[in-house]
Formats: sequence, C-alpha cells, structure tokens
Amino acid sequence: MQKLHQGGFTLLESLIAILVFAIAMLGMIGAQASGAQVTSDARYRTEAAAAADELLARMQIAPPATVVADFSTGGALFDLWLNNRVQGDGVGLPAGDATVEFASVAGDPLTVRIVVTWVPPRHRVRDGSGAISAMTATRQHVTVSALFN
Repeated sequence: MQKLHQGGFTLLESLIAILVFAIAMLGMIGAQASGAQVTSDARYRTEAAAAADELLARMQIAPPATVVADFSTGGALFDLWLNNRVQGDGVGLPAGDATVEFASVAGDPLTVRIVVTWVPPRHRVRDGSGAISAMTATRQHVTVSALFN
C-alpha cells in the first residue's frame, strides 16, 4: 500500500482560518467604531435639546416684560446660560454656540426660536472616491416654542 504525503495542507488550512478570523475581527472593530460615533452624535443632540429646554424654562419663569431684553442673543441672562450651559467646561457642547430669535413665527411676539450649534470632534469618513478624510460639520438643534401659554 502506498502512503500519500499530505504535508502542508494542515498549515494551509490553519492560515486560511486565521485569515477568515482576522477579516471578521476587522469587521467587528469597524462596526464598534461606527457605533461609538453614532452614540457620540446622539449624546450631543440630547445635550443640545436639554440646553434649549432649560433656556425655555428660564424664559417661562422670567417676568414677561423683560424676557426679550434678557434672553435675546447677547442679553444678560442669555449670556449667563450660554457660558454656563452650552460653552461651560465639562458640561457644554464642543465648540457650542446658540442664538435666540423672538417673534420668529409669523411675527407672533410670543414665539421664540432657539438654535443651538456645535461641532463634533473630528471623525474619519470615506469620500466618493474611497479616500479617507477628516470631516467636521457643524450640527444644530432648533427649538421653536410659544411662550406664556
């Protein structure tokens, strides 16, 4: 009887198994990175919405006669909120900013439009040609509400 020599087949099978495992691991790492980016984006959106809601609550409890002067962009109470809530160290949004506009819906003086903007930390994306580049885009959250209802 003749023995067939199969040397190297086990090594080849092992190398293919390692290659398949490595490709699967790279896919899982890519999915984890994408998930982290989505989570970060959701956190900033939630923070922007909470900041806008907080400003609306402050407007609701303020004396109606002073709301426009105090809470318009550049007003004393607006600046206090902006510096402590949106731009504050450890609590604010990255490169956060905001604007407030009154009478923003058909000239109704009891409506307010709050726009909170931020620039998320850089992340890498692929463009149409497949090249990887750093992308930073300004994000915004817009709240429109009626006051004193």
